[in-house]
Amino acid sequence: MRRNQKGFTLMELMVVIVIVAILAAVAVPLYINYVKDAQRTEAKGAIGAVITAEQVYFQVSGTYLDYTNANFKLPPAPPAPHLNCDLSDAQKNWTFDVINSSPTGFTVRAENSDKTLQQEMIYSRTTAAQWNDTFSGP
Repeated sequence: MRRNQKGFTLMELMVVIVIVAILAAVAVPLYINYVKDAQRTEAKGAIGAVITAEQVYFQVSGTYLDYTNANFKLPPAPPAPHLNCDLSDAQKNWTFDVINSSPTGFTVRAENSDKTLQQEMIYSRTTAAQWNDTFSGP
């Protein structure tokens, strides 16, 4: 008399483990790239807000401001000049700097918190904007 045995054989379990491992090997890099793309999009949106604020400030004062993340507070204590934009959500993941300000343009740089992604936009009143996207990390 044969017993009615239920369960999986060792071979069936090994096949399932191999299939799961293959799926994980494909899915994990895709997920990491998806997250990095979302972070880049967040930075580009915030950089756009900074550029708009710099343009408004230029219309009022005739100059652009250099800003570092340390003093990118909204608004800073009067009478200090400030850019009227809110980066509070983006600053959870990114630091922003406005550098190389001149009468004709400036550079906005965003760097993520683990310093593996950097977005940079060189804005000029006389030429087309230039984007630089840098990735360094695992």
